Amino acid sequence: MNLDWRQYDIRVIAVAASLLLSVFTLALQGIPNSDAYTYARTADIFLSDGLAAAYQHYSWASYSVLIGIVSWTGVDVFSAGLLVNAFFYALLVYAFLSIVKEISDSEALLALSAVSILVYPQLNEYRELIIRDIGFWALSLLALWQYLVYVRTQSLRCALIFAAAFLFAASFRSEALAYLLLTPLALVFDTRLERGAALRLLLRLYGIILAVALVLLSVLAVMGLNVAQLFVEFASIYEPFVSGNYTLNDEERALLGSLLFTEYAATFSREYIEMFLLAGMIAILIANLISALGGPFLLILFVGLLKKQLRLQRHLAIPMLFYVCINLLILLGFLLLTRYLSSRYAMLMCILLILFVPITLQHLLENAKVANRNAIRYGIAIFLAYCAVDSYYSFGDRKAYVTESIAWLAENTNESAGLLTNNHAIAYFSDRVVDYDLVERNLSEEQILASEVGDTIAAELTFETRVLLERDSVSEKLRLLAAFPDSDSRILLFERIE
Repeated sequence: MNLDWRQYDIRVIAVAASLLLSVFTLALQGIPNSDAYTYARTADIFLSDGLAAAYQHYSWASYSVLIGIVSWTGVDVFSAGLLVNAFFYALLVYAFLSIVKEISDSEALLALSAVSILVYPQLNEYRELIIRDIGFWALSLLALWQYLVYVRTQSLRCALIFAAAFLFAASFRSEALAYLLLTPLALVFDTRLERGAALRLLLRLYGIILAVALVLLSVLAVMGLNVAQLFVEFASIYEPFVSGNYTLNDEERALLGSLLFTEYAATFSREYIEMFLLAGMIAILIANLISALGGPFLLILFVGLLKKQLRLQRHLAIPMLFYVCINLLILLGFLLLTRYLSSRYAMLMCILLILFVPITLQHLLENAKVANRNAIRYGIAIFLAYCAVDSYYSFGDRKAYVTESIAWLAENTNESAGLLTNNHAIAYFSDRVVDYDLVERNLSEEQILASEVGDTIAAELTFETRVLLERDSVSEKLRLLAAFPDSDSRILLFERIE
């Protein structure tokens, strides 16, 4: 029997492929990432003590609640987290292709878009991580698609989904509220509509957003959740950054000047330290954007720029530009506030930018067909194959030394003895640390000296911890038991002695 794949929606095929890739990731799962233990702990609290207790423990408990619900099927919490991610990745792929479908109904473009999103390295490398960002990305893309359809059809259903998707996304990351409130303003710049019609459509959308928000707040209040209190708790996390002193005193300026410049040059450059720091933060922002896009896709975007393919119709470009600008402002604000940045915070913007990757690839293929150049076709095939390998095969360390350490602890130490560690996996899988999600990245001298004789100390050798263990006041209290791996020690196991 011959199957005609053209009778199937490419989006459905891409979703099926995404789910298969997620199953592949689930089958090969290794040591969970550090954030996963917070979600696991919160999921356990939800299962044992209920919804209110979960939110009291962790303000962003929605992701953990989903993990807890999936774990009712009998899988462990980490597998449940990957299954939740599998759903969100499928939703992300479907929404991404639906946005492409709003750009063009070309089956060739949809097929190239499906391949592009499924082999986008920077996005798919997160499949093996348990993080709430994936839900935020997927729901935000769903909301954008529904917004585009709403403006085109004035559908009440699309407006409701737009509002609900962003409000749900806000339970994963708070910046979803910025997108929810600002994206509708793109209607003002939609030249397909008369000014009065655009304003009526805008007010209608804001009315629907308000109504959905009030219904949601009422439901949460009935469930015993105080949204205002949760918001205050979230804001308190950033209070130390906000209340910090952003101006340098003379002593700090002198110290930084001597570190950054020579002593003589610091005399003349010291007054420009703040400007130097701001320029450095902007450099960090640019580096994060490049890292989030990734070299291969950045190259295609550069080719698209040269070929003048980075263009969309105005009614499509404006809301996407709103997304990009909102994301940039959030990144800059976060960087100025906290002094650090992760490339995954820019991922939503990057997903929208790679919409131009399949557009550029289609343009190159069409030119190759006209000129009968097979080299271009082969080059694109090799490029996509490389991206697929980069997305799903890790050439890095699989951290077998962590599982070896856990196994050695179980076989060679007393389970009744205390365990002090700075490694989340050891804390969790040893079953000897109750608050395994609160394990800190570095051990402290106070923690080691406060441990009891006979306790086991499992130290992952971060730079700070390595320096700590070399101090005489600490080393004389420890007896080395084992080191993993043998060739290049990453984890040292000690016994606390007199």
